[in-house]
Amino acid sequence: MTFEQLEDLFYTLQIRANPSGFHGFLCGRLSCGAVDMRQLVEASSQWLAMTDEQAEAAENSLEDFYEASLSNLEDISFLFQPLLPDDELPLAERLVAIGDWCSNYISGLGDGMGKEFEVSLDGKEALQDLAAIGQISVDFDADDDDGERDYAELVEYIRIAVQLVFSDLHPELETEAEPTIH
Repeated sequence: MTFEQLEDLFYTLQIRANPSGFHGFLCGRLSCGAVDMRQLVEASSQWLAMTDEQAEAAENSLEDFYEASLSNLEDISFLFQPLLPDDELPLAERLVAIGDWCSNYISGLGDGMGKEFEVSLDGKEALQDLAAIGQISVDFDADDDDGERDYAELVEYIRIAVQLVFSDLHPELETEAEPTIH
């Protein structure tokens, strides 16, 4: 499901939520380990402040979205991408979406964190960085080329950081290559 498709689903169901923020929360929650689909639907329903009717109407679409998100996180070729708006939107709006994604990723981790929550030193650094990115400011003076390049690098960093944390929390998943943070 794309950002726009999730945005359309939220619009149809009259849910006031940012697709990037929701995807961040979901990925953080999924990173913590196996989650029963019922528990995930319940946590998501609470996060989205959905009524029972909205939750029932969205259940199949959201379950497909959950499964696709988990599959992307588990992909050993590290193809995971945070769900963000298209590049046609102004850079400032996309940066706000990145901040929303990262802060809600940390929130989702916190929601699903258990007693055995351990990450490597690189994983801790990645989590600190993601928390800092969640506080991003859009007050900047950069020409479009520099801003776009910085944006692309930031998205790539987030992608690798999330995969690093996921692999730290899921040592049972054999990977061909471990992501590293530079």
